[in-house]
Amino acid sequence: MVIEYANDSSVDLCGGNDIYEWLLQNLDTLEAESFHLGDLIIKYGYIYPLKDPKSLVLRTDDSPYRFQTPYFWTSRKWPATDLDYAIYLAKRNIKKQGNLADYEKTCYSLLHTRINHAWDFVVMQANEQLRAAKQRKRSDRIVLDCQEQAYWLVNRPPPGALNIMDSGPRRNNIQARIKLKMKNSAYYKKEIEYYNNALTRSRVKSSISLEGFVKHCDQYLLHDPIMNSCLPSNPWISSGTIYWTMNADLVTVPTRLRAERWALSFPELLQDPLGRQEFRRFLEKEISAENLIFYEACEDVCHGEQSKIEEKVEGIFEQFLAAGASRWVNVDSKTMEKTLDGLHAPHRFVLEDAQMHVYTLMKKDSYPRYLKSQMYKNLLASATVAQESKKRWHRLTSQIPSGLTSRHPTLDRRDKAATSTVSQLCRFSHPLANLGVFTGTNIPDFSKDEPSWSQSSLPTFYPGIFPTATSSPSCCSVDPQSGTVNETEVGVESPRFVQVEDVSAAESRGTTTQLDECGWNTRF
Repeated sequence: MVIEYANDSSVDLCGGNDIYEWLLQNLDTLEAESFHLGDLIIKYGYIYPLKDPKSLVLRTDDSPYRFQTPYFWTSRKWPATDLDYAIYLAKRNIKKQGNLADYEKTCYSLLHTRINHAWDFVVMQANEQLRAAKQRKRSDRIVLDCQEQAYWLVNRPPPGALNIMDSGPRRNNIQARIKLKMKNSAYYKKEIEYYNNALTRSRVKSSISLEGFVKHCDQYLLHDPIMNSCLPSNPWISSGTIYWTMNADLVTVPTRLRAERWALSFPELLQDPLGRQEFRRFLEKEISAENLIFYEACEDVCHGEQSKIEEKVEGIFEQFLAAGASRWVNVDSKTMEKTLDGLHAPHRFVLEDAQMHVYTLMKKDSYPRYLKSQMYKNLLASATVAQESKKRWHRLTSQIPSGLTSRHPTLDRRDKAATSTVSQLCRFSHPLANLGVFTGTNIPDFSKDEPSWSQSSLPTFYPGIFPTATSSPSCCSVDPQSGTVNETEVGVESPRFVQVEDVSAAESRGTTTQLDECGWNTRF
């Protein structure tokens, strides 16, 4: 969602009910989700209240709110340093003549002690900013003061208020954010001990790390469409869609390359919808499908709607973890204790410990047995092996006699350059075949010499191959005997095209030839 900022101070005012209704209508969310999102926008300081500035909550009434200037947005990720906060408190102290709030006085004294060496700079900056503010309009000064106050209420909240920059959902298996400690002698002794132990700790050699990286690249080389050919055809460089059809989410028979990828790692199997379906069938035969069902239910809680989290957590607990559950999963006592403690205030990650326990159980036990099972072996045996699709040649190549056509341009360039003689290239040269080009009659009419091929080994001009009419000299000339072509590629046997050949060859076969209006001798 993008909030457009209006420069006019009379435009960026709105009521709390207006924010709530806008989110409800434009984002297509539930009422609880719209209210929660609007409350987060205000807590992060993108919109701040005017009636009670210290209360950063959304009220669904006519309470006035104002959009924060982009300079103070938290998405800028500018650090709110002690020096900037000291300058802000010094300005308020000068403006209010020492009448600050209790927590502001405490912070002011603490900062004065901490950065005493730069306090003259703090006072000088505060006076300069106040002098610059006097040159603005009174309304602009009030708006700027409110914006700056809202910024520091978000980054340096009063004692007891929620620090939104450090808050987040509690995750049991991840160490909580380290709280600020008093840096006394005991703290530094502990730090020294930690770094001394780190010096003697064994490290992984770079050669071993590089070997693992190379092994990983070799393992996924066949599955990389950039480094390897994409069978049956590469959909990124062609118009074919067979690749997407054969590798759809749920197909009857997968490709062998797709089935082999499931054996690379357990996440590869779960990320593929077809692989997860086949793994579920295997677990059903072993009467342990509840593990995968529980894992999928926990994933739905992590990525589902916020308003239904509590309902889903209760349903999962009753179905999988409670005593006498219909699909009871095996979870150790320590994990169960953590999960029960989190059920008092359910959130998205309350079941993460139990989910990771079941995931590890499937990875170490069920997954290796599935790869060794006859079901997976039969699937590999019946998997389809994609074949490269045949290339289609342009019809123009079937009109060219085999004696005048060299190899197709997709062959090696060096071979092509060695078998052809090009005197000059131009943008009119056709790339499909190397044709011998007649350069026209470059001799006087009274001469008895015969026309010749430019830089060609042909001694004379053969009628029936090109029009008898003279033409202007060509910009390129290629030896017609420079290469050969396969008849299956150019299709000289195709009855759909008229073949062009020598008149004498046509008469020897007993066929009739006719001279058309362009001077071509053609056989029918």
